[in-house]
This record gives sequence, C-alpha cells and structure tokens, in this order.
Amino acid sequence: MSQHYAVFTRTDRTPDTDLGHYLANVGATIAPYGGRLLAFDAPRPLEGSGEITKTAILEFPSEEDARGWYGSPAYQELVAWRTEVLGGPVDVNLVSGIPA
Repeated sequence: MSQHYAVFTRTDRTPDTDLGHYLANVGATIAPYGGRLLAFDAPRPLEGSGEITKTAILEFPSEEDARGWYGSPAYQELVAWRTEVLGGPVDVNLVSGIPA
C-alpha cells in the first residue's frame, strides 16, 4: 500500500503572518485523518518558471483519508477563511506515493 500526498502550491505574495489563523488551526484538522505535514516552504527552483511562492506537502495513509480530511467541515471552514484572505483559491493536488 502506498501513501498519498496532498500538495498545495500558491503563487500569491501574501505573507505567512497574514495566514496566522489558518496556520495555527490546520494541524488539528489533519491529525484525525492520520495526516502529517512533511514540508512547508518557499520553493527554490532548480528548473521552470519559479512562479510558485509557497508549497506544502501533507502525507496521509490513504486516498480516502486525504479526501476525508479535505472535505471535512473543520477543514472547509479554514478553506473559506484562507480563500478570503488570499483573494482566491490555491492549487491542491492529490498524488500517490510509490508502493513500498
């Protein structure tokens, strides 16, 4: 069985300090679904346009867990808040890991 990852990418210039409410509360929405934050940083491009300003990678035990977390009322409340602060949505993609 492989792990599943939710990969967030942003292209806005909003400082992380403006996202304090989201960043302070998102971890509590992830834990009930067995998820954990693997990475959160501004990317340092090796190739490509370098337009992405922030990337976050979350790991979940299954696609069902990742989708359950994303669709949960607790997380969707934060999505609405984040979207308002950023002025629009971010890109969120679900990718499967390589089976061990």
